[in-house]
Amino acid sequence: MRVPLGQSIRISTEIRDLTGALADPDDTCILSVHKPDGTVGTYASPAHTTTGKYYQDLARVDLAQLGHYSYAWVTTSISGVAAGVSPSGDFDVYDPFEFSVLPLQDAMDALNIAQSNTDYDIEIAIMVASIEEILTQITGGPLFTETISERVKVGHGYRSLVLRQRPVVSVTSITDIASGTALISSDLDIDTNSGVVRRKLELPFWSRGPYYQVVYKAGWGTSLPAAFNLAARIVLQHLWEVQQGPGQRPMMGGGDVTRVYRDTGVGYAVPNRVLELMAPYASQVSI
Repeated sequence: MRVPLGQSIRISTEIRDLTGALADPDDTCILSVHKPDGTVGTYASPAHTTTGKYYQDLARVDLAQLGHYSYAWVTTSISGVAAGVSPSGDFDVYDPFEFSVLPLQDAMDALNIAQSNTDYDIEIAIMVASIEEILTQITGGPLFTETISERVKVGHGYRSLVLRQRPVVSVTSITDIASGTALISSDLDIDTNSGVVRRKLELPFWSRGPYYQVVYKAGWGTSLPAAFNLAARIVLQHLWEVQQGPGQRPMMGGGDVTRVYRDTGVGYAVPNRVLELMAPYASQVSI
C-alpha cells in the first residue's frame, strides 16, 4: 500500500483461536508500527468492533516520515494459549507532490476507469511506482532530474570518472576521499549520455585518489519526453490485463512477445511496443 504524506489510514485485523474461530484476546491487543527511522509506535487501545475484529486509525502525525513502515498485531493470550503475533504488514508513505511519469488521472484514463471510482487507487499507484522503476532500468538513470552522490574510482592516468546514472545534467562537486580535498569542477568536459567526466585539455584529476565522491545531477528534467508517458500507459494496461483477465479490458494491439534489454533483466512485463518507444532513450537496447 502507498499512502501520500498527510493522509491518515486505518489498519484492521482479525484474531482467531487455534480452531480458526474469531476470538477476543484474554488481555490486550497491541499494534506495533516500525517507522522508517527505526523507531517504534505502539498502540495499546485499538477499536473493537465485533468478536475478534479490531482496527487502529493512524493519524497524519503518526505518519510524518517518508519511507517504508512495517507493522504487526500482538496479543498476550487467546483462550489461555500463549501470546500470538499476526503476519507482518507494510505500507509506504510518499511525497504527494513528487513527479510521476503517469499521474493517477492518466492511469485511470488508460484503463478506462471512471475518475470517480476510487476502488483501485492504491493498486494503480503501486503499479505505476513499479513501472517507473522499469523505465529507470531501461534509461539507465532517474527519469526526473535528481541529485546523486556516488563513490567513483578514477580511470587510467587519473583522467576520467565514469558516473553510473544517466543522462548526466551537471556535476556539483568532486571530493578526493583519501584527503578530503575538493577538486576543480569548473573546467569539466561531461559526456551526458555515457556519464564519462573529464577535464578539458585532458588534464588529470590530480589528488591522492583513486576514489572520489562525486555529487551530480542526472535525469530527463521535470518535463519528460511524451514517449515515457505512453510507454508507462502500455505497461500499465499490460499488467492490468494480466491480473484482471482479458475480459476486463480489450487487448491493445494483441499479446506480443517481449524481448529483453541486455544487462537490465527487463522482460516479460514489458511489451515490445514499449521497448520500441523507449529505444531512443535506452542505455542498452536490443530490438
